[in-house]
Amino acid sequence: MKIYVLEDEKAVSDKLCAYIDRYCGERGYAAEVKVFPNAFDLLENYHADADILFMDIQLPLMSGMDAAKKLRETDKKVLIVFVTNLAQYAVEGYEVNAFDFILKPVEYEGFKMRFERVLKELEHRGTDRYINISSKSGFKRIALSGLMCVEVINHDLIFHSSEGCVRTRGTMKKLAEELKSDYFVMCSNCYLVNLAHVKQADRSVVLSDGTELTISRNARKGFFAELAKYLGGTI
Repeated sequence: MKIYVLEDEKAVSDKLCAYIDRYCGERGYAAEVKVFPNAFDLLENYHADADILFMDIQLPLMSGMDAAKKLRETDKKVLIVFVTNLAQYAVEGYEVNAFDFILKPVEYEGFKMRFERVLKELEHRGTDRYINISSKSGFKRIALSGLMCVEVINHDLIFHSSEGCVRTRGTMKKLAEELKSDYFVMCSNCYLVNLAHVKQADRSVVLSDGTELTISRNARKGFFAELAKYLGGTI
């Protein structure tokens, strides 16, 4: 597992590295960690080879957000976690498909919960499953990791993925049962949501592409229970 840390404050980067070492030591993970003090050093030495990237946002010369936008031109897969005291950047983070945010000052227990979520996503990607969909236009195979949600309209299922949309005939009840073990949960009678793509949830749920879906009253309790389980009990 390769982890990069972009942070100009040495005390903060040292703390993050210590937390990574501590967690990996406790769980038996092997991690290679590289630290970059500014965005230019990161971009000049980046070869789309990192699994996880912890990034500060407030940096000299080039902000972490601008660096992330530049980095996304060559690497769509790395899991970006912003480490910042600027919570208002959460919405802008959708533009670079940020996986999560950690607010400063960083404490170990808070870091541990977020790190576990990132590692769970890495594991999920590494053992990716696919779903085969037959439609009027032919056949398509979709990776579940890229499937954000499934919508039902009358007797049609519409699969919304990073590769576009596919429409086919089917029943939501049967599909929801089939994908339950892959962290897909109903947020209403109309939508089945991939919890790995949930970026925000309160009265509605916001997905990684910025799509906002209403959480129905009947589905609310079950949805948040499954979301908390997926996040390791952090909500």
